[in-house]
Amino acid sequence: MNRIPSKIKFINPPGVNFPGGKTVHRAGWVMITPDKVIENACLEVENGLITGVYGASSGRNTHGQDTIDHGPGVIMPPLVNAHLHLELSALKNSLCFDKGFAAWVQQLLEKREAVGQAALVKGAKKAAQELFEDGIGYIGEISTLGFTRTIVQSLDLSGIWFQEFLGSALPDIGLENKNFLSFSLAGHAPHTTDPLLLQAAKKKTRTLGLPFSIHLAESDVESEFIAGKEGEWGKFLISRGIETSLWPIGSKTPVQYLDDLGVLDSSTLAVHLLNTVPLDLDILARTNTKVCLCPRSNMNLHKKLPDISKMLEKKLAPALGTDSLASCDSLGIFDEMAFVRRNYPNVNPVQVLSMATINGAKALGIEHFAGTLEKGKKSAFIYVDLNIGNKSNIIESLTTHEI
Repeated sequence: MNRIPSKIKFINPPGVNFPGGKTVHRAGWVMITPDKVIENACLEVENGLITGVYGASSGRNTHGQDTIDHGPGVIMPPLVNAHLHLELSALKNSLCFDKGFAAWVQQLLEKREAVGQAALVKGAKKAAQELFEDGIGYIGEISTLGFTRTIVQSLDLSGIWFQEFLGSALPDIGLENKNFLSFSLAGHAPHTTDPLLLQAAKKKTRTLGLPFSIHLAESDVESEFIAGKEGEWGKFLISRGIETSLWPIGSKTPVQYLDDLGVLDSSTLAVHLLNTVPLDLDILARTNTKVCLCPRSNMNLHKKLPDISKMLEKKLAPALGTDSLASCDSLGIFDEMAFVRRNYPNVNPVQVLSMATINGAKALGIEHFAGTLEKGKKSAFIYVDLNIGNKSNIIESLTTHEI
C-alpha cells in the first residue's frame, strides 16, 4: 500500500443514524456519482440523509445551517468491498501461493486450526477497524466460522454479513434484513457444497429478499470437477466427509451448473469468475446475476485474471472485492482499483471507480441508500485530501493510488 491513511477522512459512518438539523459540507469537489463530479460544491445533509448537492456559488441560502469546509479535495461515496473474509486476517503473510490452489486450501485449513480462535478473532477485529482508514463503509463479509458477525455488528459498518456453508448441512442462523446491516447466507462454491443445500439456501434468501453469495468459476479444480473429472478433488471432499456421488455434475461449466440448479438470479452475487466461456457470460447477463471480482487475490492464487472487458461488454457491471488477507496483502479497495488500472489499461477509469462504489452497492442490494451521494441516500461520505484542478485528474488520482 502506498496511500497515506490520513489523506482519507470518514464522515458520518454508514452504520450510525445522525439525528439533528441540517449540516452543509463543502469541498473543492463533490462526487455525486463517478461520472458526475461538481467543482466547488456543497453536500447538504439532515437527519442522516442527503438533502441536496449544489455549487457553493449557486446563491443557495444556507443561513442558520452549520457549514463545514473540508478543503480543496473531494467528497465522495464510501467505498464498497463486496467480498472479503475478515476471519482469515490473522493468516496474512503465512501461506504460500506457488504450489497450486488445492495445496493452498489444505494449507489454509491447517494454519487456521493451528492459529486458534483467539488469534483469529483478534486479527479480524484489527482488520475490520482498519477498513474505515481505507474509506470502506460497506462490506460483503463472508464468514464460515461465524464469529465475525458480532465484530461487524459492533462497528459502524454497513452492508451484508454472509454465513458461508459447504458440505450438506444447512446452518440454522437468524437472518435479518435491516436498514443498514443485513445477515444472509452464502454457498462456498459449486464444487464444495451439496446442490440440494445450495438450492435450499437460495430459496431461503430469496423468500426473505436477501442477497445470496457464492464463489464461482474460480479455479481449474472447480471447473474440472463440475465437468465430471472428480480426480484428487473428489478424494479431498470425501476426506472432509462430503459425499458427491449423487451430484448432477458432468459436461458443463460451473456457471451452467448453477443455472441448471436455479441458483442464478438478480439477488445472487457470483464471485471471481476466472474460468468462463462466452456462454457463461450470456447466462449471467440473462439471469441478471451480480458479479464481484477480486483480481489481486486471483493473480496470487491462480496466476490469471477475469475478463473485465468482456463482462463490461455484456453489461454485467462488476463490483470489487479483495478476498482475504490470506490471499491478498490488503483489504483496501483503493489498492484494488490501482491494480485494475495497471492490468486493464483499456478500462475507463470512471468504470473502475463505479466498480468500487455504485456497482458494489448494487451487488449487495443496498443501492437504495449507498453507492452514490444522490439526494435521499445515507449521508455517509469520505473526504479525500487532494489539491487537483480538474475532474479527469481527480478520477485518475483516485483510481491509481496517487493520493
